[in-house]
Amino acid sequence: MSSLPILYRLLLLFALHALQAQGTPVTTPRTQRYYVSLIQEIVNELDKLPVASEVFLNSNEKRRLMKTSLRKPNLEEFLTFATDSLGEDSKITKNLKEIQPILPTTMSTEEPILIEQDNLGDFQVKLKEYLSAIRDSLNSKNTQSPNV
Repeated sequence: MSSLPILYRLLLLFALHALQAQGTPVTTPRTQRYYVSLIQEIVNELDKLPVASEVFLNSNEKRRLMKTSLRKPNLEEFLTFATDSLGEDSKITKNLKEIQPILPTTMSTEEPILIEQDNLGDFQVKLKEYLSAIRDSLNSKNTQSPNV
C-alpha cells in the first residue's frame, strides 16, 4: 500500500493551516457562493437608496477600497455608517456583519476609507466599489484549481 495519498492530504492540511496562520480565511466553493449572494443582496439594497447626486471616487479612494489589509477597517467604517444611517435591522447592516468572517485579519497602519457624514451617495458608491473588490477576490479563489 502506498503512503502517497496520505502525504497529499497532509500537504493539503498544511497548506490550509498556513493560509489561516497568515490571516487568510479558508472558504469552499459553497461558502464563496453564499458570500457572493450576500454581497449581491447588499448591492440590490444600495440601488434602492434615495441618492441625491452622483459621487465619483478618486484614485486614492479606489486604492484604499481595494487594499486587502484595509478590508476589516473599511468594513468597520461601512458598518458604523450603515448602523447610524439605516439602522441595526437594515438588510445592508445585517449582511455587512455576515461577511466579516471572510475578511483577512491582517491590519494596516494606513487610515481606512472616510465616508462623508450623512451622505448616502458617498456611502453607496464607496460600498459598491468595496464589495466589488471582495466579490472579485472570492470569484478568483473559486476559479483557482488546487495544485495538490
